[in-house]
Amino acid sequence: MRFWASVCALVLIAGCVSTGVQVKDEQLSSFVPGQTTRQEVIAALGQPTTQMRNADGTSMLIYTHVEAQARAASFIPIVGAFVGGADSRSNQVTLNFDSDGKLLGHSSTESAYGTGYGLSAGQVESVTDQPRKAP
Repeated sequence: MRFWASVCALVLIAGCVSTGVQVKDEQLSSFVPGQTTRQEVIAALGQPTTQMRNADGTSMLIYTHVEAQARAASFIPIVGAFVGGADSRSNQVTLNFDSDGKLLGHSSTESAYGTGYGLSAGQVESVTDQPRKAP
């Protein structure tokens, strides 16, 4: 019995993945526009996922975090290929800085996606006016 419980636990753990840097609201609230510097943000949150420098001297730090988990049905032998899928959540925080490296402000987005394959994907219709068609 313990063997099967261990196998089930390993399967569930194997179906999870996360990447990036998760920024929480409490962390964002500690940053003060006009006072907090770019270096202070990096010291508090770690290296950003993306850094951008604009032509006018301003810059952005972008922190992206993604979590994905395979649906349990994906692990059912044979059947999983027809009814499986995965669910994912992501959030992205963008911090904007002036040319002196002082925080101007921030914005954030959250997304959630469900991906199914086989029967769980549902009816997929062809897109005739897609700009990139396969050769």
